[in-house]
Amino acid sequence: MTRNYDDEYDDRFEVRDERPYTMEDPLPDPVERPQYRRRSGAREAEGVKKAPLPFRIAAWIGVIAFCFIAGYIGTSLALRLLNRKDILLREDVAGNREQAGQVMAEGDSEIRLNVRKVSFTVYYPEKGAIISERLDVLSGIMEDDIHTVLNRVFALAQEKLPADVKLLNTFRSGDTLFLNFTSSFVPALTKIGGEESALLITSMVQTMKENFSPITKVRFLVDGKTVRKGAPVDLSVPWQLPQG
Repeated sequence: MTRNYDDEYDDRFEVRDERPYTMEDPLPDPVERPQYRRRSGAREAEGVKKAPLPFRIAAWIGVIAFCFIAGYIGTSLALRLLNRKDILLREDVAGNREQAGQVMAEGDSEIRLNVRKVSFTVYYPEKGAIISERLDVLSGIMEDDIHTVLNRVFALAQEKLPADVKLLNTFRSGDTLFLNFTSSFVPALTKIGGEESALLITSMVQTMKENFSPITKVRFLVDGKTVRKGAPVDLSVPWQLPQG
């Protein structure tokens, strides 16, 4: 039996309009495209993990310290260079006591008025007693004034103390002054005996107390250490004048 395909299939043909498009024709329906949204900066930042807070603080401290050190070194180098070329050098400024004395001697009255001159009372042993004299110095910081006054005490007691007895440094804690001497201090005291040693130390304590407030006590050290033995007087305790 012959099969008839025309009965089973319905052939449909679509005819396209091949004529050109004109402005009078209606616009075709727009094609809808999927919309894509970009991730915001906040959502992108969520994927970046921040360093722990202590590490960030340490990093900032390191940056600040680096900037400070670099600025300090750079400024120091610049000032040294300027000083070598005498750009910042001032001839009207004294750098020490000797220069200040020279400025006072050679300067006019206006310069002399700007220099602070202080009178100290210096006590020293003489013939079994303690006597005093006035000492006028150009005052600086307290430590320098103490060195100057004690050197005068040693000069007045030169017959009792050898020249190698030196005051290394001084420092103060409250009302107590610490005097650090060279190792020759104890042998010098031993040589002059207990009575003369007590007079010498008492004269130094009295000089410090009356001229440098609030000092009331003096500790005597040798090479930065407390003297426990070997001296004719007790140097392991602070010395002070009797209260009266």
